[in-house]
Amino acid sequence: MLDKNIKNYFSSELSERERACFETGIKLGALYHILAGMPISSNQKIITAIENGIEASISCQPYVKKVQIRLDKEKIEGNKNTPFDYDEITGKVINAEVMLKYETTEVIAKIQWIEDFQYPLMFIDTIKTID
Repeated sequence: MLDKNIKNYFSSELSERERACFETGIKLGALYHILAGMPISSNQKIITAIENGIEASISCQPYVKKVQIRLDKEKIEGNKNTPFDYDEITGKVINAEVMLKYETTEVIAKIQWIEDFQYPLMFIDTIKTID
């Protein structure tokens, strides 16, 4: 009933695939902007805790079926040798994948640093109809 009522707020001209892509974009944007600028160090326990925490957070959003975040440890600095020794998460270290299912449409989308563009690209990897 709730999902049926929410459709009242979206154009009737919007296809199921378009809505699935819209929902996916929201999740990728949230994921990226939650992480960007977050303090981090090269400590593996801290990196893993951040990855797991953000995965759990994004998985709470509607239609999300799976979230995987891997921060590129090779690009993270900050060993906490001094009280001021930490790094910040940037698009260069974020590798993420989100799987979303909206009605019969499944979308897998990613965030990856693309060296050729010097940019953390958000893109749809696959989109398909499932039963």
